[in-house]
Amino acid sequence: MTDKSEPRYLDGGGRLTKPPSGGLVRAFSHELDYAQILFDGISYADIAHTVMLLEQDIAQEDEGLALLTELVDLHDRGIEGLNLDAKWGDLYNNRDAELQSRIGDGAGWLHAGRARREALTLAWLIHMRGAGEELLRAAFASVRRVTKLAEQHRDTVMPDFTYLQHAHPTTLGHYLLGFVYPMLRDAERLLHEWHTVNESPAGSASTNGSRLPLDRARMCQLLGFEELTEHNRDAMWRSDVPINLMAVMVSLTTGVSKLAEELQVWCTQEFGFVELSDEHCRTSVIMPNKKNPYALTFIRGQARELDGQLVSVVTTNQTASGQIDNRNTSYNLVPKAMTTTRDVVVMLADVLEGATFDLARLRQQAESGFTFATELTDLLLEREGVDSRRAHEIVGSVVADLGAREATPDALGEALRKAFSIALGRDLQTSVEELVGELSVDAIVEGRKGRGSCAPDAMHVMFEDIERRCATLEKDLDETVRQGSFPVRLREVVSQRLGREW
Repeated sequence: MTDKSEPRYLDGGGRLTKPPSGGLVRAFSHELDYAQILFDGISYADIAHTVMLLEQDIAQEDEGLALLTELVDLHDRGIEGLNLDAKWGDLYNNRDAELQSRIGDGAGWLHAGRARREALTLAWLIHMRGAGEELLRAAFASVRRVTKLAEQHRDTVMPDFTYLQHAHPTTLGHYLLGFVYPMLRDAERLLHEWHTVNESPAGSASTNGSRLPLDRARMCQLLGFEELTEHNRDAMWRSDVPINLMAVMVSLTTGVSKLAEELQVWCTQEFGFVELSDEHCRTSVIMPNKKNPYALTFIRGQARELDGQLVSVVTTNQTASGQIDNRNTSYNLVPKAMTTTRDVVVMLADVLEGATFDLARLRQQAESGFTFATELTDLLLEREGVDSRRAHEIVGSVVADLGAREATPDALGEALRKAFSIALGRDLQTSVEELVGELSVDAIVEGRKGRGSCAPDAMHVMFEDIERRCATLEKDLDETVRQGSFPVRLREVVSQRLGREW
């Protein structure tokens, strides 16, 4: 054992003969900004690596056990028990300095067959695996919560919009499901990427393997990963993983943000479709009449911030392979994005559950703005044998004729007779009363045909489809987590090694 009073720099006395400059120390301090994110993961990785070294007779038994004992203590103390100092470098080097101060040269066994990059990559993957599970469960829960609200409003008639113009009668339930399905697809994509995160690079020995008998399968098992990354160099420099994770999160928050933005429009006096609960609003300092839907603007702002962070992760990964700058960005931004995305998804579901929709106004607006026009066009095609283009022109002229006048049954019938006669030179064969009688918003909604429509039967199929897909995803996640048994299995093995409970 050497003097433990003053640790050596990791490279001190070897290739480098001088400590880092003041400028480099300041650069190292940026790497310590996300030490909290990586601490638990790197701690478990170090412990598992030491267990494997002992099992493979790579480390000396007494020094290996001493190292394992200190690593467990370091883990239990948490990052608050580690005096981080940028002069040592990143989190890995700070841990190394602490271990040297405790057990001297015995700390050096931790580096056997492993690069700093491997330890940090493992730390990031372990963190992302846990954060990804949290986000997935939040997404599943939010999908179900919004779907439940859609079920409650399957018969709530409202106008659908394109270009913020009244388009066609629909239901609030059908409208909401239009945002549930993108969220569900993003959850499916996220689960796929989560399985990729759940592949172990442990034992890669930097790039090309090692002459030491490193047991990659054992490390994979101890750290609860599903499987190994096959190629050692690829295991260290997988730029697609952070990019894909960020892209899925941007897609997920984009869908959430779209709904938040439309709800913000609906909150205006001009629309008056919905009022948010007080707990999701903020008052104006100067205008006491204001009830600002702050939660919605927060969601929109967070989604836009993630757009910029995606670009940052992409650009910093556009380097030659084997460079550290891409990892430093991903270590920090992607975990924080995971937390942001989870919070945004949960907040939207909270806002929707707490909101009060003005059902009478939704119906009244569904009955205005000539939302029956598409239905009338199709009726002329079916009942009068008029081609779609000509029917479109006839109904368009009816709307133009009525203009700002109220489309009462009598006024509508008169305008339709006139437009039809001018266009085709003959009278309607179907009575006007029969045609107009099928133009109520309820009849239009109930008369939708085919899958995916707002008709009750089609909605029922979609509710069942969403729950089935959600349950399948959840089962996959649950089974994978159960089989990983992390960190239970690792703690049991360490307890046996140390002869005490951990």
